[in-house]
Amino acid sequence: MTSSELNDLIEQWENAKVDFKREWSYWNENMPNNIKEFHKNELVKDLIALTNGDVYSTDKTAYLIIGINDETREPYAFDTSAILPLDKLKQQLLNLLNSYAQPEFLALEIELVDEVLVISVPPRGSLISLSKDLKLKNNNTDRKGTTYYRVGEDICVASSEVVGEFEKVFGKGEQEVRKVEAKTYIETINNTGVMNFN
Repeated sequence: MTSSELNDLIEQWENAKVDFKREWSYWNENMPNNIKEFHKNELVKDLIALTNGDVYSTDKTAYLIIGINDETREPYAFDTSAILPLDKLKQQLLNLLNSYAQPEFLALEIELVDEVLVISVPPRGSLISLSKDLKLKNNNTDRKGTTYYRVGEDICVASSEVVGEFEKVFGKGEQEVRKVEAKTYIETINNTGVMNFN
C-alpha cells in the first residue's frame, strides 16, 4: 500500500470495511495470559466483523488501520515494538483467527505504511462465523456459530434474518442483488409515484 492509498482510506470515516485504532492494544508479551486472551479475542471479533462488513460491502477489502485516532483521523505515534517482525505477527494472526473462524481466513496482509499498521483482508465469498465459543471481557462469551458484521462503525451480532440477507448476496452475487433492488425501487416509483427513502 502506498502513502497515497493510505491517505485515501484515512479520508473516509469508519465504515463497514474500515476501522481505525489509535494504538496496538490487542496484546503484548508483558500482559498476564488471562488478560492477553481477552485482548486477542477482541481482535478476532474485530477482524471477523470487518471481513464480513455489511451486505453492501461484501466485494470490498477490509482494513484495520492502527496508528490513527478514530475521532480526529490524525496519526498517532505508537510503540511498534510489540508488533515486529511483521511476518511473525501475520502468522500469529492467521493462527489466532483460524482457531476461531469458520470458514478459515485464507489470506491477510500486514504492512507498516508511514508508521501506521495496516491489516487488510481481501473480500470473501461467504460469511465467517465462530467455530467455537469466544470469551470476552466482563465474563461475556459469544457462542459457537455467532456471526459478527458491521453497521457503520458498530459491531453487531447477525440474526438469522441478517444472515439470510448475506446469503442472498453471496448466492446471487452482489451486483445481481443490487440490480434487483434498483429495479424494484424504480418499479415502485413508476407504479406509485412515491419515492421511498426508508
